[in-house]
Amino acid sequence: MIKIVGLTGTSDILRLLAEHKRMYGEQIKRALKKKGSIENRLKELERLGIIASEVEDKFQGKKWYWLTEKGRKIARHVREIEKLMESP
Repeated sequence: MIKIVGLTGTSDILRLLAEHKRMYGEQIKRALKKKGSIENRLKELERLGIIASEVEDKFQGKKWYWLTEKGRKIARHVREIEKLMESP
């Protein structure tokens, strides 16, 4: 679990979903300007119960993502750690 938080893109995904509540996968990819690694990261975060998803349109592949309660707690802790690391 701790390992995934340190992986590229994870804290960015957590931050985006904390700010926007729900986002399409494509919105997340556009915001982060990364494609492949983000898709894998989303799958892993969902497997761990940090985010959840719902397919809105299976024909167009539109899928919503949002933080679970567990994910919201983790996102808060990640923000606190980032603030600590930024301070002198």
